[in-house]
Amino acid sequence: KKQHYSNIFGSWVERGPSNIPGRIVDMEIEYGRNRIYAISDHGIVFQSDDLAGANWKALNDQFPLGQGVASQLKVFEDGKIVTCGWIKVDNYWGTYYSIDKGHSWNKSTGFSNREITGIRRLAKSGSDVYLFVQEYDPTVVSDYYVVYKSIDKGSTFSMVYQSSIPVGDGGRHNKSDMWVSNDVQEPNFYLTLEDSLFSVDKTTGNRSFKGLISGLPIQLGMLSGLTKNGITELKAYVAVGDNGKFYSWNSIDQVWSYKGEMTDWWLSKPFGPNSFTCSQNAADTLYFGGLLTSKSIDGGSTWITMDMDPTGSYALYHGDVPKTYSTVDPLTGEESFYLGTDGGIYKLDENEHFVSMSIPGLNCTQIYKMVSRHKSPGEMFIGTQDNGYSHTNLGIDQPGVVDFTFQYGGDVTNVASGDKGQTFWLWWLGDGCNYMAGTDQVVSTWTPYDFNGGIPYWEAPIWIPSQHPDQCFTAGYLNSSTGNYLIKLQANNGAQAIPTQFAYDFEAQVGAKISAIAISPIDFNYFYAATENGYFCYSTDGGISWQKTLLSQSMYPRVIHPSSVNLGEVWVGGSGYSNSPIFYSNDNGQSFSNFNSNMPACRVEAFATNEDESVIYAATSIGPFAYEKAEGKWSDISEQDAPIVQYMDVEYLPEVKTARFATYARGGWDYQVMTSSVSQQIYLPNALKVMPNPAVEFVVLEFSAELNNKPYVITDITGQVIIKGKFELTQKQIDVSSLSPGVYFISPPFGGFRAVNFVKI
Repeated sequence: KKQHYSNIFGSWVERGPSNIPGRIVDMEIEYGRNRIYAISDHGIVFQSDDLAGANWKALNDQFPLGQGVASQLKVFEDGKIVTCGWIKVDNYWGTYYSIDKGHSWNKSTGFSNREITGIRRLAKSGSDVYLFVQEYDPTVVSDYYVVYKSIDKGSTFSMVYQSSIPVGDGGRHNKSDMWVSNDVQEPNFYLTLEDSLFSVDKTTGNRSFKGLISGLPIQLGMLSGLTKNGITELKAYVAVGDNGKFYSWNSIDQVWSYKGEMTDWWLSKPFGPNSFTCSQNAADTLYFGGLLTSKSIDGGSTWITMDMDPTGSYALYHGDVPKTYSTVDPLTGEESFYLGTDGGIYKLDENEHFVSMSIPGLNCTQIYKMVSRHKSPGEMFIGTQDNGYSHTNLGIDQPGVVDFTFQYGGDVTNVASGDKGQTFWLWWLGDGCNYMAGTDQVVSTWTPYDFNGGIPYWEAPIWIPSQHPDQCFTAGYLNSSTGNYLIKLQANNGAQAIPTQFAYDFEAQVGAKISAIAISPIDFNYFYAATENGYFCYSTDGGISWQKTLLSQSMYPRVIHPSSVNLGEVWVGGSGYSNSPIFYSNDNGQSFSNFNSNMPACRVEAFATNEDESVIYAATSIGPFAYEKAEGKWSDISEQDAPIVQYMDVEYLPEVKTARFATYARGGWDYQVMTSSVSQQIYLPNALKVMPNPAVEFVVLEFSAELNNKPYVITDITGQVIIKGKFELTQKQIDVSSLSPGVYFISPPFGGFRAVNFVKI
């Protein structure tokens, strides 16, 4: 059970978008039950109700798995799921499986104790699973290529092959690959170890050299293939410089032949290790995912870019393609082809057009930042990874997940407002911004390139002052100058914003670029900036002169939150792995103290407070947190409902008593706050009973129907919240064995019910 140290309690509501999916890195179809499975960029496995992509649901919100495009997924006809990648919960490479359709996950076993430096390929053949990894042994200072085999669908593995890499580095596996035949009777699997091909006996692990692929120094390598009518054909991709070259081999001639190449950089490099495949009906039909998808029907000699508009200017599907997937229905023999993209899943139709299989319900939107209109909290404006800027006015009125209106694309990495959402600024990387008065009402624009300048960030640090919401403060340089400066943008109705560069050079004076900016909402002369080398800088004369204080040399500050109640009170959040993720000052930054009681190591991205700042909310890399000043500790408030993913932003909406969070994996979520007040509670007969009383190991709850699915809290005699949970008809027993002997109270944390006490002995 998660331990809580405050009286903060609430319920979670997923807000969406339901129609703007993010990056899908792998997928597989379970034909026995007509299900599509997919894994997103941040390790959430999704399942559809049918092959049309209806009613997607997330299976592992509380246990995120592989991070990034290297994650892979396999599903068996009995519903068992196996996945591998850089596992978020372990912060390490790993393989997990589920035997209950994703409700719980277990770590696969049988691997060596050597360090895994990368997982290259997960493949299955019948009920067997193969895993190709690179490992490092510091005792002999050597890397190894290793293949593990599982005969129980991924639960346990044993080593079937290894070879040493005398001169190794952690990325050598990216030049290599493994392919396991679609024909389960094929006795070998195939390895490309950089430019060399080997066949490896599935049982003994003995290998046979099958020739050099290209004879060239390669930077990347990938392998695909097809066994048909007893003949195996292999297709290899190698990257040489900026060019992608394709080669072919078959089990009859056993000679590699060069087929062709792609030279355009946006097409010639794979988006990820799952981006290359050949048709499961015809080996010479190849699909390759880069920024767009290319197809060859002659083994790689010639290529076309798929599904472009009639002018060839843009694709009619979402670009960035981590996954290409050819699959054949075992009953009908019909082949289907899918893409996993930065905009969800697409299926190729009979006219060679891609049709989205993700909408509605594949809710894996990657939000950078967001703004809500406080006077109308249903109005939400979000900036996303590769899905640009979108908005909705349904964020409160419509229950649950809602559709957003897609306005325009790209990477909108910052959205901020100084007037509670009445107006807001949108930033595309460091390339420029718009000042907005509504969903599509552009007041003013700006780009640094028109001023011989640069905003050298993916996520530009910005601050919109409440005193002047038509001003935006950022960092960079203008007029071909060198260094890193504070820059003020003044919106200019119907024209470019007017920029002003401040004189203080942070790179020269502090030693690094600005990473976070803030201005006191109480006094506009109080400016704050933090730098990438861990310094906090403060000015009391409107940014003219500055003083600095070291937070930590290992901290990358991400956010500064000045108090709106007490002048000079400041919180700073950022990377907190070898230092506190949050620092606090009550003397305007002259000195700081750690502010991380009960907060694990993480990166803090954003803060928000309630009206009187008695509660602070934090969006972090490991989940949502809240700090009640009276208790003096942080609490994980995700409960059993909110996803445990990277949280990028948070704002507090006092009109609806809600902390609204933005995640970089599962869209937006509302934490609707409830407070516990014993003085407001009255007795309702027979609403709640606790047995046995006294209790030793557990208590059983008997409660009226009106409490079903409502939250409860267990407090001690001081009012300290010890356990939080939910009244559930299917789970009435609560484990209290860890409680110290004494008197405890259980109640819903809202008015209408009086606490019931029990004694723990």
